[in-house]
Amino acid sequence: GVDVLRAVANGSQDVTGIEINPIIANTLMRGIYADYSYHLYERPEVRMHVADGRSFIRNSSEQYDVVQMTLVDTWASTAAGAFALSENNLYTVEAFEEYFRHLKPDGFIAITRWEFKEPREALRVVTQAAESLRRMGVEDARQNLMVVSDGPLDEDGRPVFVLMKKSPITAEEQDVVIAHLQQNPTLHAIYLPVIAQSWKPGSTEMPQLRIPLARAEAMLPFLSVMKPSQTNVAGVDSRAQYIADYPYNITPVYDKNPFFFFTLKTRDVLDKIMAGSGRGIDWKINLGVTVLFMVFGISVAVVLAFLVLPLLLVRKSPEATQSGAGSAARLLYFIAVGLGFILVEMALIQRFVLFLGHPTYALTVVVFLMLLSSGAGSFMARRWLSRPAQVWAPLLIIAAAVSAYLYVLPGVLGTMIGAGFAVKLMLSAALIAPLGFAMGMPFPTGLRALDEMKDRRMEWAWAMNAAASVLGSVSAMIIAIHYGLNMTLLSGAAAYLLAAACSRSFRAAGV
Repeated sequence: GVDVLRAVANGSQDVTGIEINPIIANTLMRGIYADYSYHLYERPEVRMHVADGRSFIRNSSEQYDVVQMTLVDTWASTAAGAFALSENNLYTVEAFEEYFRHLKPDGFIAITRWEFKEPREALRVVTQAAESLRRMGVEDARQNLMVVSDGPLDEDGRPVFVLMKKSPITAEEQDVVIAHLQQNPTLHAIYLPVIAQSWKPGSTEMPQLRIPLARAEAMLPFLSVMKPSQTNVAGVDSRAQYIADYPYNITPVYDKNPFFFFTLKTRDVLDKIMAGSGRGIDWKINLGVTVLFMVFGISVAVVLAFLVLPLLLVRKSPEATQSGAGSAARLLYFIAVGLGFILVEMALIQRFVLFLGHPTYALTVVVFLMLLSSGAGSFMARRWLSRPAQVWAPLLIIAAAVSAYLYVLPGVLGTMIGAGFAVKLMLSAALIAPLGFAMGMPFPTGLRALDEMKDRRMEWAWAMNAAASVLGSVSAMIIAIHYGLNMTLLSGAAAYLLAAACSRSFRAAGV
């Protein structure tokens, strides 16, 4: 409500508010606390919508004077390691491009984020903005941004305000900000176009403007990431090199890897948390990454202790002897099928968040369609595949389809973003159900192959497939965070190709 309040208090006659949580928008602000908030959401100049902000602005045909986000984030799911539900699509490079496209020629984007003695969060906002402007043809963004902090940025948890335009900030607009800083000495300038032109490292104020400055150590990163790309004699982009060498991960994030808040580099996560330097107000996110790796490690240990080790101990049993040649490949087949299914499913959930407009919708729709269609595929597998050895065909089809989705999904979902919700549901079914149908065939067909080969390790096949699903769900997010959702999909395709190779053991046995 703070953004709506500011807009109304400053005289705006047309305010569009977007709140993703219906409990906040309706139950609280229009119900229990309506009197307390002076019926802010019910004022005639305020239009409130319950929607995902990114999806709403994608569907909007309006041009705005200001697009404002003040400390917009939801850390509850990421603190628990539920990364597939995190609302980080608001802060991708593609999102910034959409915000810029929905601005009037002289409009502003205003984003407030928490910042730290070692800048990273608001700094990443600036990196994102500079990259989105570069993609829109603005190579030098130093005249398009202003950054102000609530204090000298000498402690963690200071709010930092980033103001940006798609056109250069005018001298008159900069003068308005400078006048505001002069009237409010608790505010400190981190970056203004005039600072980029005349500031000397180490200065704590600009006497000619009579405004206080943030600490030099806090200002330098902002000045560095806004520099235009410059290649030195060694052929190295100095700006890109600075970002790569920075102690925190401030590289731009895109829709394919929308994890804006994970600013600790993986190799430093545990060290910084244990040392205390990673326990700022973003410790929940950093702890979530640690929890993710802990869950992966525990899962691997459990699988080794309760599956792999017992399997090794019984490998000389009559069951193992009867299984014959290619027995390892048969069990690997079930592992590959389990990994492939969960990797693809997790990537699709994240891909459909923007399209369906809410993380919960994406989770519900994707999981429901995958379970329903894969169940149908399992039912039809015996009729369509008379011999288990024929399973290589659907496996190759799945791998090819998943690879094609890397190019198909962004275009189709982006084109249909303005469709009604019912149409989106039908399109989701058209995209997911055929793939899910094919993905339901390999597992029951593999079980039938074991039965026909008199391989008595049916229980091991079930266990290996289930273990792979558990490991795959964690692996999917580890891959997505580090390499993006496209790599997660490709990993799923690779798992199905591995399963196709292992299915040769079925043909060798003549089933």
